[in-house]
Amino acid sequence: MTSDPIEKPGRPTDEDLTRRILATAGEMLGRHGYQALSVEQVSKAVGCGKTAIYRRYADKGALVAAVLRSQVEIGAMPDRGDIRGDLLEHVLQNQRNQELSPEQSHGLRAMFEPDVFPTLWDSFFQHRRRQGVEIIDRAIARGELPEDVHHDILLDTIAGLTLYRQSVKRIHIDERHYVDIIDALVSTPPRRLADADEQASP
Repeated sequence: MTSDPIEKPGRPTDEDLTRRILATAGEMLGRHGYQALSVEQVSKAVGCGKTAIYRRYADKGALVAAVLRSQVEIGAMPDRGDIRGDLLEHVLQNQRNQELSPEQSHGLRAMFEPDVFPTLWDSFFQHRRRQGVEIIDRAIARGELPEDVHHDILLDTIAGLTLYRQSVKRIHIDERHYVDIIDALVSTPPRRLADADEQASP
């Protein structure tokens, strides 16, 4: 699945209309939440037909995934030459992605909807996760981390801190706290368990 506009034969997609659809859907999502949102409401607010939206997005879930995807950046692959610097750059991009307005933060909850998450995973989270895994793999090759480091636990610890503290509690995380957390994780990294390996494939 993808949150990118659907390419169909015929006239080219109107990019200005696409931007207005995403902006309007984002505003309505932030005000009313996912369950109350409908494609019909968005089309009326934008002043276009529902078919114009369905030409771009297969359903409401794909539309909302596109809204959320438009608010974040995958970011460049960090390459500072050491694990601490690379992880810091990676997590600061994650932090920037979650510096949202109150309305956007409210709309962010829609990412967990079953109709939204798979599309958002394919178009965004999977790419971010692959970056994180590559950062750790390079660190293993340089001898900075052990071969049995648990990639997911390490990455999820940092990502979870940002999600909970910044997006839920709405408390800005000072970069120095990230440095402290990263230093602790690199100094004593989580290891894979021989009898219960729960590491997900990237």
